[in-house]
Amino acid sequence: MKATIDTQEQLLVWHRAALSIMDIRYITIEAGDRHSPYLFPASAFLYVTHGSATITLDGTEHVSKPFYMLHGGKGTRLDITLNSDAFRFYLILYKAFLPNPADLRVLRHLDPHMPFRVQYGFIPLHPAILYKLAEQMLSEWHTTKRLEHLHVKTMFYQFTYELLRQMDQQKVHTTYPNLTSQLINYIQEYYAEPLTRETLAHTFHYSGAYLSKCFKRETGTSIIDYLISVRVTKAKKLLLHTSLSLQEIAASVGYPDVSYFIRIFKKHTGITPKQYKSETRSQKKSANDPIIKLGSSIAPRKLRRYIENRTENHYQNNERGDLRMFKRKLPVGITLLLCLTLLVTACSKPSTTSASDSATNTSVGTNTTSSTTTGNASEWITYNAINGEVKIPKNPQRVVMVAGAFTGHLLALGIKPVGAGDESFNSYTEGKLDDVVNIGNDVSYEKIMELQPDLIVVWNDAETIEKLSKIAPTVAVEYGVPFRKQLIEFGKMTGREEQAKAWIADWDAKITKYKPLVRQAVGNRTVSIFDSGSAKEFYAYGSFGRGGDIIYGEFDLKAPPIIQKEAIDSGKGWAKLSLELLPQYAGDYIFISSWTGDESAAPIFEGTIWESLPAVRNQHVYREDSRGFVFSDPISLEAQLEFVVKSLTDME
Repeated sequence: MKATIDTQEQLLVWHRAALSIMDIRYITIEAGDRHSPYLFPASAFLYVTHGSATITLDGTEHVSKPFYMLHGGKGTRLDITLNSDAFRFYLILYKAFLPNPADLRVLRHLDPHMPFRVQYGFIPLHPAILYKLAEQMLSEWHTTKRLEHLHVKTMFYQFTYELLRQMDQQKVHTTYPNLTSQLINYIQEYYAEPLTRETLAHTFHYSGAYLSKCFKRETGTSIIDYLISVRVTKAKKLLLHTSLSLQEIAASVGYPDVSYFIRIFKKHTGITPKQYKSETRSQKKSANDPIIKLGSSIAPRKLRRYIENRTENHYQNNERGDLRMFKRKLPVGITLLLCLTLLVTACSKPSTTSASDSATNTSVGTNTTSSTTTGNASEWITYNAINGEVKIPKNPQRVVMVAGAFTGHLLALGIKPVGAGDESFNSYTEGKLDDVVNIGNDVSYEKIMELQPDLIVVWNDAETIEKLSKIAPTVAVEYGVPFRKQLIEFGKMTGREEQAKAWIADWDAKITKYKPLVRQAVGNRTVSIFDSGSAKEFYAYGSFGRGGDIIYGEFDLKAPPIIQKEAIDSGKGWAKLSLELLPQYAGDYIFISSWTGDESAAPIFEGTIWESLPAVRNQHVYREDSRGFVFSDPISLEAQLEFVVKSLTDME
């Protein structure tokens, strides 16, 4: 599909956009060099200066020679095939977005044709101006002076203006990339990353709903189902053809929690990974083995990563999806019973998620799934959740926390849920969740129905929300919201906003008390937060989870410069590293989250490199085994505060 974007509209977007230059490089590829494909980590201009090559952007070929200009959005797949002995080009990577919501509404008619996303290639009529600007930008970019970097940004605007002017003169056509193809390429490359629909939406600058709609329309399956199929297929190959441990295989396909990986694998194959490995190897395999052929057909072709890691959130990477071809059928009688129950509850409960729907339901019937609520409409409120406006009980009594990482928010408000996800149960909540049903990590609709909830709290997944809304009002939440703001939202949701404010006031008083003591003890020294991850890699964390909210957020302690840059200032929140990089990331104090989901996993923080670190020699390493250490809910934060203060000040 091709179309011309009006230059004036592009200029309007550029004028209102906030942008940052990510990198500027001058790249030379010579005959015989290995030049594997890679995905653009940001929007990019590619400007050829010497040689000839066939450049392919997401399958569209451009025969490029000197002064050929190309543009692609974030996630674009780039392939280069040389047609000469040497090929040289500038690569200018940038990020741009509209920070003002009003601008997004005004310019909504341009979506998805925003100039940062489109692809095109042409030879400008007047290349000398662009060449000079690219050359000067490169020269000043590689200095450490901030003034020159500001000048680079100024020249980038000049570069963009000149390019748009010449495009307008030459009536250059632009190609809208195939979004589904980009998603498939991206998932096949980064399946081991903690991908969710929301992180993909952030990566490709579209709404999660739009991504899901496009992907399902063209593939017949959901994004998460496809991701799971890629991960399971890759895991099968690793089980059969490597000697890696189960923990290593789980981590390498995107599941740091090996127990959750086993459940996912069994759900979609019918057997455990160990059984699969044993049974498959014991059979005589023919050349036409369908499992092996499936693995080779969708296993990812390795792309070269220009920028190594992506923003992640460990607690959303378990966004659940079911591969329909592997679903187990329920007995007919149970199926009919469930259908009847869903029909009754759907008719008797408000599951409204839009203002228009709310307007049609002026009278609320008796809530048949909860004996604690009545049919009086005055006892219901409309809560503005991330999944839209939802009618919920004013004071819910039977809450099911599918999103178990948020259970501590309810407990801090004096509410005990009737059911909660597996991640709710850890040493920090021990004794606080007695008689609460553990509904596991997978969404069991039958088990949730049995609990007769009047409110369900879930991760933001459209399919899950749609199904659970037929049981009870369903509110979606997202990890990553600052904990004070998140607690206030739970207060509004449950009719306990005053209790939320009281907890925050008490928390602030504790921080006021302990912050001077901690800062005096630590001084100007640095603090690192690590998690083992797998047997060969570790994670360095920023200011969210694992005590980071307290260490870097509340106490304003310093991180090593490289962690400050890559995990905090970047907004990424983390970095995945090999053990050889430990000395660069190790602070004067080190906190380690020892919970990996596999008690049998061998410790990785040991050996010569580890023992040589100043923090290790000075006995400034503090390990916390609780699963709750990774969370940022009030109950977890209270326990983390006690642990951090005691570790850094030796206070009892």
